[in-house]
Amino acid sequence: MRLLYCFFILLFAPAVRAQIAAPDFSCTRNEAGAVVLNWNNPPVNGCGAYLATEVYRASNLAGPYTLLTSITDPAAVTFRDPNPAGDLRYYFLRYNYDCLGQTVMNSDTLDSFIPVTPVVLFSGVEGNEIVIDWLDSSSPEVTGYIVLEVTPTAFVPLDTIYGATEYRFTFGPGDPDPAGRSFRLVGIDPCGNDSPQGTVVSPIGLTGSGGSGCTSEITLVPDVADLVSFLPTTLLELFVSVNGAAFSTAGTFPPNAATIPFRDANDGEDLCFYVEAVLANNLGRARSVTFCQSVMITQPLRDFPLYGVEIDETGNVLFQYADDIVQPTPTDAQLLVSRIGGVLEGAPLPTPVFGTGGQLTFPPLADALATGETFRFRLTDACDREVNTNEVVPVILQAREFAPGNNQLSWTPLVNGLDGTITYDVFRSEAGGVLTLVVSDLSDLSYVDNFFASNGVEACYKIRARFRPAGADPTDNFVFSSNEACVTPMPELYVPTAFSPNGDGINDEFGPLFSSPPPLEGFHFKVWDRWGSLIHETQDPLDFWDGTNQVQPLPTGPYMYQLLYTVGEGQYRNRSGTVNLLRQD
Repeated sequence: MRLLYCFFILLFAPAVRAQIAAPDFSCTRNEAGAVVLNWNNPPVNGCGAYLATEVYRASNLAGPYTLLTSITDPAAVTFRDPNPAGDLRYYFLRYNYDCLGQTVMNSDTLDSFIPVTPVVLFSGVEGNEIVIDWLDSSSPEVTGYIVLEVTPTAFVPLDTIYGATEYRFTFGPGDPDPAGRSFRLVGIDPCGNDSPQGTVVSPIGLTGSGGSGCTSEITLVPDVADLVSFLPTTLLELFVSVNGAAFSTAGTFPPNAATIPFRDANDGEDLCFYVEAVLANNLGRARSVTFCQSVMITQPLRDFPLYGVEIDETGNVLFQYADDIVQPTPTDAQLLVSRIGGVLEGAPLPTPVFGTGGQLTFPPLADALATGETFRFRLTDACDREVNTNEVVPVILQAREFAPGNNQLSWTPLVNGLDGTITYDVFRSEAGGVLTLVVSDLSDLSYVDNFFASNGVEACYKIRARFRPAGADPTDNFVFSSNEACVTPMPELYVPTAFSPNGDGINDEFGPLFSSPPPLEGFHFKVWDRWGSLIHETQDPLDFWDGTNQVQPLPTGPYMYQLLYTVGEGQYRNRSGTVNLLRQD
C-alpha cells in the first residue's frame, strides 16, 4: 500500500508543479470615477522569477479580454481603472512568471458592479425555529450574507452568515406569530459592497375551521400568498398529529390550493397540522406554521337494529332493539307504519330514550292493526341527519276449530330482516285463565292443538316469537307476543223427535238443545203445521215452542221445523225435520 501511495505522488507531482496559481481576486469597488480592483497574493510560485501581475478587461462577460496593465510590484494588491462613465466592465487577473512551459491560471472573473442579490428559496417553521434558506449569490466575490427582519418601520439585522446558505433562530411563546414575520437577505463582499436587498419572504400561514358542531370535516387554509415569494412549488403536502403523536402525511394537494380538506377527524381528538411546500428541482421543503384544533363534533345518530315489535292487550306498540348503542338524543322521531295503500306517519313521537333497557313503548295507533303492516323509525338529529331503522312486522295469530277437539292455529312470521334465528312457542289459556306452554321451539307457522275444552268454554292462544341475534349467547333471546286468538267449540246439537206439553215438567216444550249456547247472530228457529202455516218463530235459542198457536193448544200430530245457526268463524248450519206433538186424551 505504501509503495502504491508513493507511485501516485510521483505520478501527479509534475502536474501540480506545472500550474502557476492566480491571484486571489477578492472584489471591486467604485470610487471617484474609477474601478478599484482588490486582490490577495498567494505564496510565491517556485518555478521561476516573478515578472508581473497582469490585469485583463472586457466589456462583456464572454470577452474578448485584453491586457489592461502589467504590474511589476509583487506586493501590489490594488489597481485603479478610470471609469468616469460608470460602464460595466469585467476583469480577471493572472501572474507572469519566468516559468517556461508552465500553465498559467486565471483568477475569478469579477464585474465592476456591486454583488448580485442572493436568491432566497423560502422561509419556514420547524418546531420552535424559523428557517431561512437561500442559494449562493452568483457573484463570486460575495463572502457572506446579512439576514434582515422586515418590520413596518425598519430593516433589523439579525445576523451575518459566512460559509452557509441556511439560517435558523428560535422563537418563544411571547414572540410574534412566525407567519407574520418577514425576512430578506443582502450579499456582502470584502470591499464593503452590499448587494441589493433580496425578496421579502415569510413562513406560510395556516388557519382552519370545522371539526365542531355539525361539521366533522376540518378545512385548512394555507396562505398561498406567502408562496409567491418562494421559488416555484410543485405541490403542498399535509401533515397531521393526533393527540400529540408524531406527525404523519395526510395527503398531497396542488401548490395553489386555496383550501385543504381533512375528513378523518374523530370526536374528542386534539389535532395539529402543518403543510410543506415542495420546491421544484428538489431545492427544499418550506414548512408552514402549525395549526391545532380540538375536535368536538355533534355526534351523528347511530343505526340501530330493531329486533321486533308486538301489540299488547291495550293496543300499545312495544319495540325491542339493541340497547348497547350510545345514541345521542334526536330532535325529531317518527314511527312509520307501512300498509297497503301508503305510509301512515303519525304525530311526532315522544323523544325516544335509547340505551336504557332496549325497549320503547308507544300508545295505540289510530287505525286497527292489520296483517302485514310494517313498522320502522325515522330519527333526525340537530344537524338534519336522518337514520331509518330496519322494518319489523308483528306476529298475527288466527285460530279456528278444525274439528271437535282439534284447534287449527296459523300465524304470520316475525320479520326484522336481521341475521339470527327465530322460533315460536304456543301458549293456551282456558276461560281467561293463566297461559300455559303447549309446545316450544317451532319453526313452522302453524300448529294443530288437540284439546277438548271443558264445559264447552273457549280456548285462547298466543304465540311468542323468540329472536336470537347471530352470534349471541343461546340464552340471549328477545321475545315478542302475538295477538290473542280464541276458539269457541262448535256446539253439539240435539233436536227431540217428540214432546208432550202436559204440564208435568218433563219434555213439555220443543226446541233445539245445544251443548253450549250458540251465538245469537244468525240464529233462526221456525215451526209449521201440516198445512204449511207458520205457528212459531224465534231468534232466541232459549225460546222453545210450547205446542200452541197463539195460546190455543194444537192437536196431536207431526209438525215441521227449520233451524238456522252459526258456529265458529261465522259458519252457518241449516237443519230441518219433523217433530211429533203427543197429547193424552
